[in-house]
Amino acid sequence: MKALQNSMLILFIGISISTLAQPPGGGRGGRPGGGPEEMIAREKQALYSKVKDLTDDQKLLLDGIYEEFSTTLKETFEELRQSNDREGRRKKMEALRKEKDELIADVLNEDQFEIYKSLSQTRREKRSDDDGDGKN
Repeated sequence: MKALQNSMLILFIGISISTLAQPPGGGRGGRPGGGPEEMIAREKQALYSKVKDLTDDQKLLLDGIYEEFSTTLKETFEELRQSNDREGRRKKMEALRKEKDELIADVLNEDQFEIYKSLSQTRREKRSDDDGDGKN
């Protein structure tokens, strides 16, 4: 009985350690920066912190755009996860980003949108650097 308890304890500790050692995303190919929800939350937070003169109406509209984008992005990730067509995935994701950018352009004034474009460009450049192309 004591040997069984010791075996169970060792098994439990092993499982606990391997779970804690998993990379972000549960070890199933998750990205270090988190999933779509975290990515969108960071983007929205960056926009809100850089554009100081957003009205309550603009924030309400932006919240709706980001919420809808988050939902669509999660659904698209699930759909595209089944596909081995990397180019098709890239095109679909770019179309979603373009649609979001157009909606945001309709909400922000010209100066605010310039700040948004600057933030977007910085994120895209960082993503390109993080793609593992060895050009860091």
